[in-house]
Amino acid sequence: MPKKFNDQEKEQIRQKLLAAARNSFQTFGLRKTSVEDLTKAAGIAQGSFYLFYASKEELCYEILLQEEATIREQLLRSNDDSAVTKTSIAGFILDGFHLMSENPLIRQMYLEGEFEYLIRKLPPALLEQNYRDDQDAMMPVVRQWQENGILADVKPELIVSMFRAIVLLSLHKKEIGEDNYAPTIELLVNVLAEGMVARSAK
Repeated sequence: MPKKFNDQEKEQIRQKLLAAARNSFQTFGLRKTSVEDLTKAAGIAQGSFYLFYASKEELCYEILLQEEATIREQLLRSNDDSAVTKTSIAGFILDGFHLMSENPLIRQMYLEGEFEYLIRKLPPALLEQNYRDDQDAMMPVVRQWQENGILADVKPELIVSMFRAIVLLSLHKKEIGEDNYAPTIELLVNVLAEGMVARSAK
């Protein structure tokens, strides 16, 4: 039987699990981290882990969502709400892409091929919540663009999906080619931004 914990102990253990998991996942990866590794670091029995999380994948996903939320906040704070131009659109998308790609945990998950594994292990309801969170966070930027005539006749949800599609290209770095990867992303974003602005001028 797992030990019972009071509320204060639960919060302390949860924070220890989060810290241990963040370090282990970004250093060794999800598949090479065991529940035993995490519970040893948190000082609890292995069976007690399941009082806090249904699986190590759900713990990893919670941390990933925290990282993504921090990046979204940073990106939105840096967004210039002046006139929307091709340069500002491309800069915004590239900033978001680079913030995601340079985050140690996200880089481990996306660039080392573990994100697809994680997705297969998670309940669909968790993934749907992440999609809704992305939409809610990005809507102020999308509305700003559409008020300036940028893709004004396109559903805002599709523009958010476009952001996600570009980020998910990081899953295919090896297929794109290591040498061509960064310039390909930059060219794609610039062409996309130019097309968006040109369309608004029609």
